[in-house]
Amino acid sequence: MGKITNGDEIIGLTRAFIYAGTPSVITTLWKVNDQASYELMREFYSNLKNVKKSEALRRAQLKIMKSYPEPFFWAAYGLTGEP
Repeated sequence: MGKITNGDEIIGLTRAFIYAGTPSVITTLWKVNDQASYELMREFYSNLKNVKKSEALRRAQLKIMKSYPEPFFWAAYGLTGEP
C-alpha cells in the first residue's frame, strides 16, 4: 500500500459518492473560508435555478472574485460528475 497524501481522502470520498449513484459532487481542494464559502454556495444555488451545475459554479466563482480576488477564496471548488 502506498502512503496516503493530502487530497487522496477527497478523491476517495468523491468516487464513493459517484459510485453510489450521486450524479455530481462539489468538493474543495483545501480548507476554505467560511464566509466566502457561504456566499459562493448561496450564489451557486441561486444560479442553479437557470443553468447547469457547472455553469452555476463558474458564475458563482466569478461573482465571489469581486469581493475576494485572491484565488484562495474561490479556486478550491471543483465539480465532479454530471455538469
